Amino acid sequence: MSQKLERSLSLWGAIGLIVGFVIGGSIFVLIPSLVGITGPSLYLAYALSAIPAIFAALYLIQLGGAFPVTGANYVAISRWVSPMAGFSASVLVIVGLISANCLAAWGFAEYLSAYFPQIPTIVYAISVVVIFSFINWLGNTSFEKVQVIFTVVFIIAMLIFGFGGVINMQPELHADLFPKGMEGFFTVVAIASFSWGGVIAIAEVAGEVKNPKRNIPLSIIISMVIIGGLYILQTYALTTNLLWSEVASIGPTAVLVAAGKFLPAWVVNFIAVGALFAIATSINALIMMGTREIYAWSNDQLIPSFFQRINPKYKTPEATILLLMVLSIIGILFAANLENYAIVVVFALMVVQFLGATAVFLMPKKAPEIYKKAQIRFSPFWRWFTWIGSMIVFTGIFLFALFADIKSGIVFISIWILSIGYWFARKAVLKKRGISIVDELKKYNGSELSEL
Repeated sequence: MSQKLERSLSLWGAIGLIVGFVIGGSIFVLIPSLVGITGPSLYLAYALSAIPAIFAALYLIQLGGAFPVTGANYVAISRWVSPMAGFSASVLVIVGLISANCLAAWGFAEYLSAYFPQIPTIVYAISVVVIFSFINWLGNTSFEKVQVIFTVVFIIAMLIFGFGGVINMQPELHADLFPKGMEGFFTVVAIASFSWGGVIAIAEVAGEVKNPKRNIPLSIIISMVIIGGLYILQTYALTTNLLWSEVASIGPTAVLVAAGKFLPAWVVNFIAVGALFAIATSINALIMMGTREIYAWSNDQLIPSFFQRINPKYKTPEATILLLMVLSIIGILFAANLENYAIVVVFALMVVQFLGATAVFLMPKKAPEIYKKAQIRFSPFWRWFTWIGSMIVFTGIFLFALFADIKSGIVFISIWILSIGYWFARKAVLKKRGISIVDELKKYNGSELSEL
């Protein structure tokens, strides 16, 4: 049985992965909740939330241009920072991905229920996860076709709504941009940073991107431009056509209500399809990301070798796809509100990006042979700028989110502590077998080196 993933994801597939993940779960699902917290200033909050994404992009461009392997963040942190830090951060990534998957699945269910209320929303939520787990199992070609087609459709839908909304805007709805005060605004800036989390997706599947040292940096840059433009356009159009308090009370389908004010019914239905496609691309991308992260653990013997299983026909990690599907369904059954799911994603992103940026900063010293072969090498100034900026921004957002939702923070930190406990337990088990996991994780295994 082959245990190697194939490089079959093109530049446009990588862009579809990032844009699809970033846009769907937030722009159509999370926006109404955030409008309720900050009011019409949401478009400004999204613009400001791009700052942490810029720092994430800076370090990911360096990482992808030098070390394009599957689960690159995890591998880099475990080799260049600390094996224990790498694993615990990776567990938090999975927790964040599952939370994002639950958020997207419930959003998808809300949209379908607006048209077909006969079926319970939880059935829709679970079904969409199962369907896209199957698409992932069918291989990268199937993943890419679905991702690119769905992304094109939802971008067209967003542009129709966005430009139509601007043309028909009611400026008086923006008379008071901050009805909930600046505290609400900055709370949304912190939560909205979740919305840019898809940029990190490319690091998880870097081992499957064609011509990665060129296509990974390009995919990040192109995706950031597309995402930023769509976020600001969509949120501005929504809040200039529907009173912010109405948006909050309507929930995820508020975009359709706003669109109905200036577009014919058949176009509104097309936007609904676009919203479903956007959410679906998030789920599709989340499954791909999470399964590759877990696959990287199995390569390092941190979980049983069963999870290294690659389907011989489709070249996909079928055991980890099944595991992530089951964990996502369990998460859906908890039925937390959307803000709780989103805040957990923020916690996870800030931790892994903090450690990932540190790993990249240490790369010239810890892995000089890899750094020398990098296609993109920042000057010392930009390396320091990226690292210091990342430390300030990621730590600041983590702490702000912690004070905004202390209960979710306690749950998150508890999971973090449990992951560290598992690390030491697994380390002891492997030691009895004569394996030093610390020594092993200072090396690069054959599959990682071959991916380079």
